[in-house]
Amino acid sequence: MAASVWNSCRNIGQKFVFTPLLRNCSQCGVTQSSKTSLRPLKDAGIQRRELSSRTNSTGSGGQWLRLGLGVAGMTAVTGAGYITYRYRQAMATTADGPVTTAQCQSSVDLPPMKVTLYQYLTCPFCCKTRAFLEYYGIDFQVIEVNPLSRREIGWSDYKKVPIVIVELDGKDDKQQLNDSSVIISILKTFMVNTHKDLDKIVSYYPLMVTQDANGKEVREIANKHWVMVDLETMSEEYGKRRRAEVKWRKWVDDHFVHMLAPNIYRSQAEALQAFDYITNVQNFGPWEKWAAKYGGSAIMWTIAKRLKSKYQLKDDVRESLYDAANEWLKGVGKKKFMGGSQPNLADLAVYGVLSSIEDFDTFRDLMENTKMRPWYERTKKAVKTHAGANTTHVHAP
Repeated sequence: MAASVWNSCRNIGQKFVFTPLLRNCSQCGVTQSSKTSLRPLKDAGIQRRELSSRTNSTGSGGQWLRLGLGVAGMTAVTGAGYITYRYRQAMATTADGPVTTAQCQSSVDLPPMKVTLYQYLTCPFCCKTRAFLEYYGIDFQVIEVNPLSRREIGWSDYKKVPIVIVELDGKDDKQQLNDSSVIISILKTFMVNTHKDLDKIVSYYPLMVTQDANGKEVREIANKHWVMVDLETMSEEYGKRRRAEVKWRKWVDDHFVHMLAPNIYRSQAEALQAFDYITNVQNFGPWEKWAAKYGGSAIMWTIAKRLKSKYQLKDDVRESLYDAANEWLKGVGKKKFMGGSQPNLADLAVYGVLSSIEDFDTFRDLMENTKMRPWYERTKKAVKTHAGANTTHVHAP
């Protein structure tokens, strides 16, 4: 029975077991797969490997942010080479890049372990991951990645951030976790299960390779928004809450996060404001900072228009952002949080994404033109005080 994965489908007695065939649950959308259908973990965005001092000349980056920064940086710095990085004074400098350490109270549900987060400080997906780690009081070290050279993650085959490296006490190898939603789901599953077998938990999130209507290969991690729990320890009411949590976590990734770029780069002035902030807090060298601020802002202002069309936003993209915020608040209703009396993973996801733009006009307009502020401030307080650290989550997440 230890080889089985139990899931919270509507029918509480229903069980899913790893088999050579893929099975889809029509009630909750959870997919299970056996090892025979898994691709190599490094291709699935969850990579288990022993890290050494040798590096590969591969890189990682964001999507729309990386595109703007990359084009601008290459244009301005061609022939000059990279300048020695000028790190912020608030950060200590190591061979791996700027490092900070979060001072959290370790969660009661986790064994001793070292967690390292590779990030861009203002990346919404990285902010979402940080919000989860901070809320649950998981001690973690941060390594800020240079958005242009990506030297700090040159050893990784995975090409995006965030990346989390987990080192468990007593084990020689390291577990690499990729994709913010997958990282959060794996670590939360690790917290709520009595067995602390991280390798086994990682296997619950296999790579699914399909083709779209145009024949293009589509890769996605199965179960990325699901926390895996034992049905025998779960109430029917919790099953309902869990499905709602998954629904809103998907909403954040598929809809809400796409509101940000068209809004923070809505005008040339706002694009310049955004890049002025980004280049001052992220890991840029002097020439890179100049290129990103002026070249990147101009490029992203243009790209924002395309994103507006792609995601079918209103002429005034602020209105689409306000609509999304009001949709979220309607879901929260009269509760303190979407999770009820405490934030759940959907609360942490929305908060994390919004925290990435807290210093921009977009955020101030959102707070002034919607009723988001009370919920946001409550969630921020819960995150910054590590409110989830002293709560026992095993069997009752």
